[in-house]
Amino acid sequence: MNKLSIFLITSLTFFFTYCNTENQMKYPNGVPTDAKFDRKKNIFTLVKDQHEYTWYESGQLYSDCALNTIGIRHGECNYFFEANGKPLSKGSFVNSLKDGLWYWYFPNGNIYYKQYFNHAKRRTDFWMETNLLGNEHGSYERYYENGKLEERGEYDTGYKTGKWEKFYRSGQLEFAGSYLRDNKVGSWKFYYPNGKLEAEENFTAKSEFVSRVTYFPNGSLNCQNFKDTALECR
Repeated sequence: MNKLSIFLITSLTFFFTYCNTENQMKYPNGVPTDAKFDRKKNIFTLVKDQHEYTWYESGQLYSDCALNTIGIRHGECNYFFEANGKPLSKGSFVNSLKDGLWYWYFPNGNIYYKQYFNHAKRRTDFWMETNLLGNEHGSYERYYENGKLEERGEYDTGYKTGKWEKFYRSGQLEFAGSYLRDNKVGSWKFYYPNGKLEAEENFTAKSEFVSRVTYFPNGSLNCQNFKDTALECR
């Protein structure tokens, strides 16, 4: 038997075995049999009545998102935790871009963070994408799992702008300062958990460094650094 024959037999065997496996797939309870299984993502997907539904491999619903007439996410979209079925996040899309107020939740149902987006206010420069999408626009708030506020600020066309604050779990202010297009401007102050000043930074309106002074927990001077001068520490 030559190599070509062996290749053809192997390929046909794999093909019929794969198809037979697909036909015999057992769908979890709650997943329609016309849903497609994505082996890379381990989820089931079904597009029906201008909605895209996805399920975890366990059969628990993962998302329910509205689509427009050409199959792009447009309208309300909801995501759910696999373990308990509670909301994971929710909001709306406009032509596949997040728009308006979006919420993310902890498994216990408390808000993790909430963020405004605007599909027409997307930044155009290059940036390393993490959890940012580039069209954040409006207020932003993040919370601890116990419901207390952790951080808040504003975005403008995908950039951090205006006053930003972060708090310890106790509610004590951790730091406060202002941004202009993701760059620090003006006075920034950082605090120890007991409320005493830990450091103060100053920048020009063009985000040029002016000074940084740090303090020990007892309030005495630690280090100071000014523009064009060497760092001095006690």
